[in-house]
Amino acid sequence: MEKNWKKEIARDAIAFGSILFYFIVIIRAIIGKYMPFVYQLLIAISILIILSFIIKNANQHIARVVPLVVFTSLFYNDNLFTIFVILLFLVMIISAFYIKEKKEVIVKGVVLGVVAALGAYYLNNLIV
Repeated sequence: MEKNWKKEIARDAIAFGSILFYFIVIIRAIIGKYMPFVYQLLIAISILIILSFIIKNANQHIARVVPLVVFTSLFYNDNLFTIFVILLFLVMIISAFYIKEKKEVIVKGVVLGVVAALGAYYLNNLIV
């Protein structure tokens, strides 16, 4: 019984990197008319989609959450929020290990996310 609730929490933590959550953030930003933020997220997801064809066996949930952590932290520009999302990201990493995701797959997800966030940051600066 104890193991079940831990596994459920681990899956819930990983869900913050789901495509549905990613698009909830984008739609909310569109409603708020924060288009530079929307562009950053759209560019990042486009980079992630392209890279997913090249780099296989990466944790896509973790890859998607890296740009969310970076760009929401920049958007809100608040230390408390930044600490919160970094802690949430760390919980996601720990959860991935807990549900027995391979270390290589997790690391590839982090690397993909970092590449997508950096690419989106610089490409967005060219657009906006």
